[in-house]
Amino acid sequence: MPKINVYLPDDLAAAVKAAEIPVSAVCQKALADAVQAVTLARKGVALLRDPGFDPDARPELAARLAGRMTDRLKASVELAHQAAGEGPVGTRHLLVGLIDEGGNLGVRLLPALGEEPDALREAALASTAEEPLPNATGAAGAAGGFWTGLTMPARSAIGAALEAALDLGHNYIGCEHLLLGLLAEEQSGAGHLLAAAGLDAAAVRRAITTAMAGFAQARQNTTPPGTESLLRQLAQRLDGIEHRLGAAGL
Repeated sequence: MPKINVYLPDDLAAAVKAAEIPVSAVCQKALADAVQAVTLARKGVALLRDPGFDPDARPELAARLAGRMTDRLKASVELAHQAAGEGPVGTRHLLVGLIDEGGNLGVRLLPALGEEPDALREAALASTAEEPLPNATGAAGAAGGFWTGLTMPARSAIGAALEAALDLGHNYIGCEHLLLGLLAEEQSGAGHLLAAAGLDAAAVRRAITTAMAGFAQARQNTTPPGTESLLRQLAQRLDGIEHRLGAAGL
């Protein structure tokens, strides 16, 4: 059986040893789950890029994809539908939805990358670029379905967002990944707009990695909510115990 070495920080290795955790069994289970999740996700990416595939006809796939999407990404896609009105939802509408959501990491990164979100939004709405609809989804504006009315490049951009999340090692799909997905669709309406604005995928990836590292550091340096209150309660109890011991002459 092939052997894979797993290296742990000293403190974690000591804790694992003290807890007598079966490292091999835990690692095998975690790797098996990860392989299954990544395999299913990559199949999802391929299917989303297939013009003949109808996601609404595969509710289990739609559910898996939705389960990986953040609430902000779902809200962004809903706003993209609103921006498109009765017409097809293209990549430029996805860009408008991402910007209109307002609080997501993708839109918050734009100023740091030298881009003005409002200017990009105006350019996206002013564009008249048209994109092809997938064969399977039927006419734009048909009733029901997260995917209904999405153009082929828009659907492919969501697939590229999933792929970007996998490449970055993230277990969710967020608006920052959608921004990378739109950049990946270079010939789409949003792809042209973002390229003309000077954005490139490498810079966005670096910004995402830097932002995520900053969030992780902030969490490490932040006292968890309620901790100070619990510490005060503990101190009061210890004071009470010390007082009773003193009264007993101990």
